[in-house]
Amino acid sequence: MCTTYLAVLMIREISDYDLIGLPRLVRLNPNVPWKTRGNAAICMDFGVGVGRKIQIGDIDEAPVFSYMDGQPAAPDRIFKAAERIIRANAHFECKSTNPGLLVSVRRPDASFYWDTVREIIEIKAVKKEISRINGISKGFKNGRGLIGSAAAMAWRPADRTYELLAYRKPELVGTKRQIDAASVIKMDTTYPSTFHNIDRISGHIAITPGSPCPILFGIRGDNPIDLLRAKDIVRSESPSSWLVFLTNQGTDEHLTRRKIKAVKKREGVILNGEVSREPNTIEGGHVFFEMRDPTGTITCAVYEPSGDMRVAARTLRLGDKIVAYGSVREHPFEINVEKMNVIRLNQNPDKVENPVCEKCGKHMKSIGRNAGYRCRKCGTRVPPSAARTAPRLTPKIGWYEPPIASRRHLYKPVKRFGIKRSPIREILNRFPHDEASAHREDT
Repeated sequence: MCTTYLAVLMIREISDYDLIGLPRLVRLNPNVPWKTRGNAAICMDFGVGVGRKIQIGDIDEAPVFSYMDGQPAAPDRIFKAAERIIRANAHFECKSTNPGLLVSVRRPDASFYWDTVREIIEIKAVKKEISRINGISKGFKNGRGLIGSAAAMAWRPADRTYELLAYRKPELVGTKRQIDAASVIKMDTTYPSTFHNIDRISGHIAITPGSPCPILFGIRGDNPIDLLRAKDIVRSESPSSWLVFLTNQGTDEHLTRRKIKAVKKREGVILNGEVSREPNTIEGGHVFFEMRDPTGTITCAVYEPSGDMRVAARTLRLGDKIVAYGSVREHPFEINVEKMNVIRLNQNPDKVENPVCEKCGKHMKSIGRNAGYRCRKCGTRVPPSAARTAPRLTPKIGWYEPPIASRRHLYKPVKRFGIKRSPIREILNRFPHDEASAHREDT
């Protein structure tokens, strides 16, 4: 199944109320061991709409409208409808399917989102927060889905992105998706405000999921108006529905700046330090090195699928200054590097050639780290400085990212750093409006 597809089903089912604002797609801590594939939760506001309405989707050839403002719906009616949809569509036979449903006119505290996107939260903390806001809730099976439900409702968008999700016709779900790669490249080029569309090197189409779920494709970006236009460039099988979500994807909100001493398992961290042990490449091409700051030392892992970032990691040297972004593994306790910024290189030059013996004219042999060189023929010794050297050329100062196919939903691409964000209301005002509706009279 697919969590976001429930939004389509609920909007279609709860037709006696209006949708207020954009549906929200919130990704949570990707390091939780019992998470679903994308660790996603959705949150929607239903009520009696006020003001202009905008089209944010299409379901079965009928437009989906949303109001900027409105009065809340009756929570018990929404709860009953949502529970009915979950029971009818969730794949309860799947071990990792443990949905949670929360309906409330009050939001959980914003800190609850931050705790859930970065740490491991106990379900008793969720129930306490739900009780505080007088929410109506239901935890199915082991009830862990309540954690995501509450966190999605607690999210107050600061940095944020948008995703337009198109869904397949029911009879096609489970079959091979028909997407034209050339059209995805054209879309990616035409709208640079979008991201994570296609890997230009491998040809991997990143807008399509790998699982047999109802999603046809999802286009992510910073401007939802561009998403509306971008979807029309993509040549694919005809979707049954599409919907625009407000999301925390591409924000790095799962990462926290830490000192090494404070690093905890299963959390995302940003570490600023120096390389303290030179890289070691093991079978399979995975690279490991150590970094330190004044509080301690930790091992960093850059795995083979990381592409150019792995190549750069192999050329790091002692004393190089880097910032590592990544997630903390439990066994072994180390950082799985998600991206890396090389700040400064040590000034030791690279050795290009062993020195040549002035007596014999032959290249000399190293006699150990920092011990110098010796001629194998005549025994002449020279210091380490006798080797021919050249200034270091690798790695270059700057950012290193893995291929698009290796990035998580919350991964913030470097192209988004420093981006200026317009207020959400200002952006929504640019959507196509239905000028015929100024106020919803019926309840």
